[in-house]
Amino acid sequence: MQPDDEELLFDIFFPGDRKSLSEIKSHDRKFAYYTSADTAQKIIQNEEVWLRNATVMNDFSEITYGLSLAMKALSSSSDNSFYKAANSVFPGVMNKICPRLSKLEWHWRTETYISCLSLHESSEDWNGRLSMWRAYGDIALIINNTPLVADTDQLGVFSTPVHYLDQTGAEKRLQTVAQAITDNVNFLRGLGEDCFMDWTVHMVFLAAIGTKHPGFSEEKEWRIYFRPTEHPKSILARKVVVINNVPQEIWALPLRHDPDNGLHHAGIPSLLDRRIIIGPTPYPYVSFRAFVNLLEKAGVNDAARKVVLSDIPLRTSG
Repeated sequence: MQPDDEELLFDIFFPGDRKSLSEIKSHDRKFAYYTSADTAQKIIQNEEVWLRNATVMNDFSEITYGLSLAMKALSSSSDNSFYKAANSVFPGVMNKICPRLSKLEWHWRTETYISCLSLHESSEDWNGRLSMWRAYGDIALIINNTPLVADTDQLGVFSTPVHYLDQTGAEKRLQTVAQAITDNVNFLRGLGEDCFMDWTVHMVFLAAIGTKHPGFSEEKEWRIYFRPTEHPKSILARKVVVINNVPQEIWALPLRHDPDNGLHHAGIPSLLDRRIIIGPTPYPYVSFRAFVNLLEKAGVNDAARKVVLSDIPLRTSG
């Protein structure tokens, strides 16, 4: 398959996503990783970020939400746009795709590992985002986009924007895909039925892990995901850890510059070359000194200028 073919496939099955990625590259947008101070410390000291099983994260219900929307949208399309568009490419292909989706559904829920980032706005450089402080922790690591937008699949780790949709929105998005399929029948037919089925299944998978309720839209989330059964030779390390008294397997993504293995400028000094924001805390000076020390040991230049204290007057309970 030629690179141009893959780009067109993305535009057909994931409308708007490639444009979002292009804008992040062209405008050098940053991401924020909102987390606890304890987790932020471990990320910097151990030079790794953990991808956790979706079933032990807040995201488990959200995967259920996205998958439910996608499957209902497909079902409501059984007599119209999407089914007709797909079957116009390969007659009867949906009769093959639907059983495949049924077999994969539980595996997607239980063997998908995720980490979540938020698209960062320059206006948030000094204070962060109040809703994220309330929901996710007291440290924001502001990171460069290079590792997320690098054109490689060597790691088996991928990123996707989250779409904030209700059922109507999910159905409209599927109708957009259906129209794109109709407009590109000959192209899709030329790639073969197996290719068409694979991309359709992947479309539903990303809808499952990359769709949230519109009420969460302020998060501007992107998700990093890993499917170990599909990438058994990845350099990610499988570990058993205990989080909140729950023993669990995680996959540790190393943070280093290792382009031969698909890691592009992912080392701590280049990844965190912008800043760390310390959220509202009763101990700002102590937290500031601690994270400056962590960055200096990680090789970050001018560390004291890259740790800032949010002055949002958020009152914490207790």
